[in-house]
Amino acid sequence: MPHPHHFTALLALLIASASYAAPRQLDVSAPGGFLNACAAPSGGGSGGWAGDDISGWFTSGSCDGHDFGSPGGASGSAASSGPSISNNASGWATLGATLMSAENHSPASTFFAHGGVNGGYTDQLTVLLPGFEGQAGYLLLRVGVAGTLQASAETGAAGFEVVPYVNKQLLNAGNPGYDDGSSNHLWATDRQVGAWGVASAPDASLAVNEIVVFSLPVVVGQALDVGIYAMAEAGQRSSGGFPGWYANSQVQFGSFLAGAPLLMIGGQAQPGFSISSASGFDWTQAAAVPEPQQWALWAAGLGWLVLRLRRRAG
Repeated sequence: MPHPHHFTALLALLIASASYAAPRQLDVSAPGGFLNACAAPSGGGSGGWAGDDISGWFTSGSCDGHDFGSPGGASGSAASSGPSISNNASGWATLGATLMSAENHSPASTFFAHGGVNGGYTDQLTVLLPGFEGQAGYLLLRVGVAGTLQASAETGAAGFEVVPYVNKQLLNAGNPGYDDGSSNHLWATDRQVGAWGVASAPDASLAVNEIVVFSLPVVVGQALDVGIYAMAEAGQRSSGGFPGWYANSQVQFGSFLAGAPLLMIGGQAQPGFSISSASGFDWTQAAAVPEPQQWALWAAGLGWLVLRLRRRAG
C-alpha cells in the first residue's frame, strides 16, 4: 500500500496537472517565454494578470499557446464564431518585444464573447557594478507601449496591459521611480502595471504612445529572473437581453524595451553598471521590433507609433 504522504503528493500533482491548461509565466524557465492567443463565442470572465493562464476564460472556444526558448520567439492565432458573432486574436513574442491584436463583434445579449492574447518573456539578469557588490537598489527598466483601442456600438470594450515580474512575483507600486506611463485603466493600484482601456456607449477610441518605467528591486552581483508580460483583450463591457444592441471592439498593441535602464542605489543614480543576462540579450539597448507576416495589415500604423516612441525615448 502506498504511504499516505506519497498518495497526498500524487493527488497534489494530479490537481496541479488538471488546473494547468496553457502557458503561464510561473512555468517559464529563464531564458524563454510564451504566446497564447484565444477566442470564444462566450466567456467565463477575466480579471487575471498578464502572464497568467487565461485559457479558463475561453472554455467555449479555443486557444493557441506556444512556449519558446532563447534565441527564439512564438506566435499564435485563434478565431471563433457563432450566431452573429465573430472574434479573433493573434500575437507574437520574443525577448524584448511583443505584438498583439484582438477583435470582437457580437450582440449585446451574448454572454461576453471575446478574443484575447497573452504572453511575454523571462530572462535571468545580474546587475554588475565594481565596488557595489551586495548592495541593494532599484533597476529602472523602460518599456515602450504603442497601439490603438477601439470600442463601438452599445457594449464594446477593449484593453491592454503590460506587467513586470521579479522571480515570478508581481512588484509593489511603491518602489521608487515607478511610472505607469499615463495609464487610464489601473484596476489594481498597489502593483506595477501599465494598463489602458476603453468602453463604448458612446463610441470610444484611444491611441497610446507611452513609456512605462518599472522599478525592479535588485542586489548588485546577485542573479534574478525578470519577466515582462503583456495582454490584449477585445470583448463586451456588459451582457444582457437588449434586442438590437451590439458590441464592437478592437485592440492592436506592441510593447518593447525602450532604451537604457537606470540603476538607483541609496537614492542616487549609479553610472558605469552593466547587466549580464542568461540569454545574451542586451537589456541596456532598445529592442528591435520586427514585423511578422500576420501583422501586415496593421504594422504600418503600429510602426509609425513605435518610431515616434523611440524618438521620444532618445
